Amino acid sequence: MVQPLAMSLHEQVRNTLLFEIETGAFGAGRLPPEPELCERFGVSRITVRRAVADLAEMGMVTRRQGRGTFVSAPRSPVGTMAMGGFSDHLSGGGVMARRIMRAEVREGDADIARALRVAEGSPVFRLVRVFSLDGVPLSIDDSSYSLTRYPGFDALVDDTTSTYQLLRERYGVHFHEVERRISVSFTTEQTAVWLDRPEHDALVLIEKTATDRSGDIIHVSRVETVPSRLELKVTASED
Repeated sequence: MVQPLAMSLHEQVRNTLLFEIETGAFGAGRLPPEPELCERFGVSRITVRRAVADLAEMGMVTRRQGRGTFVSAPRSPVGTMAMGGFSDHLSGGGVMARRIMRAEVREGDADIARALRVAEGSPVFRLVRVFSLDGVPLSIDDSSYSLTRYPGFDALVDDTTSTYQLLRERYGVHFHEVERRISVSFTTEQTAVWLDRPEHDALVLIEKTATDRSGDIIHVSRVETVPSRLELKVTASED
């Protein structure tokens, strides 16, 4: 499991309260008063105030002069990620969009070469995209492909491309199996901006390896999703 980066005290308090708000611990009621939060977390009032200020900036709470800090109306998940079969389908009631954040060709180092089962130093295409629904970022997909297996693949991908469809139609790929490992990751300075979340915020991490009928690796991916914005549905079927 990916370990969190070192977090300041106010980030630790903020993330704990954020988790509790998003899981309904306070309902639509009021946050505990500052002295109670200070005692609970063993921190100063300045730390608590910074944490609550972050939550207010995110729209999770509202401060009311002389009355306290109240939890904003609960938000329903923006979209759904259905995991089953080969691709993880994002869906919702609005317009889904992909945006390429990085697209680079590089020589595969030892780790990526081992993951893709190719020779070290062979060309690898790394594609990082943010998936959004009605402009709200839901997830980051960081995938790597062997250009030895799929020459020219990098030149065919844009913001509208379904990579699975492209691999099937252009390269005749037959998807056979996908392995997923689900754990937790945390936003970095960069991914926090892409996902419009605070830095060091917890994410659901789905690490994927897809193989074809011959056992070759089609791609390896890291998909990081915002838990409060996506409802994860996992399905299994028998052939």
